[in-house]
Amino acid sequence: MEAEITSVNEYLDTIKDFKRKQNERESHDFLFRGQAADYPLVSKLLRLRPKGDLLKVEQQLLEEFKRANFLLVKEHQAMNDWDYLTLGQHYGLPTRLLDWSNNALTALWFATEQYKMERSRQPYATIWILMATEAHYLNMKENHNPFTVNKTRLFRPRIIKQRINNQSGVFTVQSTESIKKRLSLHQEEDFASRLLKIMIPGKCQESVRDELHTLGVNAFSVFPELEGLCSLLQWKFFH
Repeated sequence: MEAEITSVNEYLDTIKDFKRKQNERESHDFLFRGQAADYPLVSKLLRLRPKGDLLKVEQQLLEEFKRANFLLVKEHQAMNDWDYLTLGQHYGLPTRLLDWSNNALTALWFATEQYKMERSRQPYATIWILMATEAHYLNMKENHNPFTVNKTRLFRPRIIKQRINNQSGVFTVQSTESIKKRLSLHQEEDFASRLLKIMIPGKCQESVRDELHTLGVNAFSVFPELEGLCSLLQWKFFH
């Protein structure tokens, strides 16, 4: 399912209309993911070419992340591999996780974030909407190992970093079988019929970003650290 929008109002109206139709059938948790272009819904782990067997590399990667500089990780009080994967994901580590948000405007900000960058100018930015039910979420009391999840599922991470809270972060965690088959989320049986893709034409993205800023959604609200503040100031004072 696809739709095209040119403003924040159109975006919100599309979501309202879509939710109204879906809620007639069953209760959903609506999740949003913004992308600068129409990329497949795959984790960073599947976007790269590994130096060896992908599944072995994945586990070696996480072990090295935990070992290489323990003091950098220690302050976040990670308790298990779910926490370490969450932390790594937010700092760019290739993982089997894919970021989603419960906040529709945060996703719209991510979709239009790179509109000024020449190399990333695409005909459309995209926002994926996932209509999940509680059955799509992992029971974290029963699933202690992220590498043995037998079906691709959603999980809500512990708030070990403030930006997770600001971004209303949720993740899909891909099953090992799906990774072996290199499946995108929209190719998986449990999710294919539950996705809506919203397209934002390139010519509309600047005005959408201006509207978002008026609504208080900007780099500093999404990344409440110096990195976000500096990004906001650059957007504010430079063309």
